[in-house]
Amino acid sequence: MDIECLSLIVNIILTIVTGVMAIATYKMACSTRKSVDEMEISRKESNSAEVVVYLYVEYNRIYLVIENVGKTVAKNIILNFDSSLKNTHNTDFSSLEKIAFLPPNYKIKTFFGMSHSIRNEFQGFPEYIFKVIFETIYDESVEREYISDLNFLNSVEYLTSESETLEMSLYKIRKELEKTNNSLEKIKSKK
Repeated sequence: MDIECLSLIVNIILTIVTGVMAIATYKMACSTRKSVDEMEISRKESNSAEVVVYLYVEYNRIYLVIENVGKTVAKNIILNFDSSLKNTHNTDFSSLEKIAFLPPNYKIKTFFGMSHSIRNEFQGFPEYIFKVIFETIYDESVEREYISDLNFLNSVEYLTSESETLEMSLYKIRKELEKTNNSLEKIKSKK
């Protein structure tokens, strides 16, 4: 009976140890699963496309830029421009609203206007809202919203080159010619 009692005690202890080991193994498996999930998310984030839209200022020139700053291709890009997206030339930016494919580190840069022209035309710099929807290589749809506010240019002075002085002069000449043209149209309509 002593051997049977001792055997029973050993079996109970082994059962308890086995149960503890099973619980520890389960916790380790859960921890490993969480770690794998986090690594997968991290890998997707670090290897994903990221499309940004912004206004870029170079000297007195302003450019509208659409750029994929991510590490993989962006697909089926849809850009929703704020209805107030206007420049001094009334450029239609609708051709940029749908882009099928944008490689990593690639940018589309289009002239938007001269800072002094926009400031004069709109009595300051309007705030623009850009909404972007695109797909990653993992077929996940991503939606971003960017706000572009150039009002900081009100307090920035640029060193201008001769070409910028020429551009400013041409802008003034164009405005004067428009005034003259409007005056001639008024005179013509009175006859």
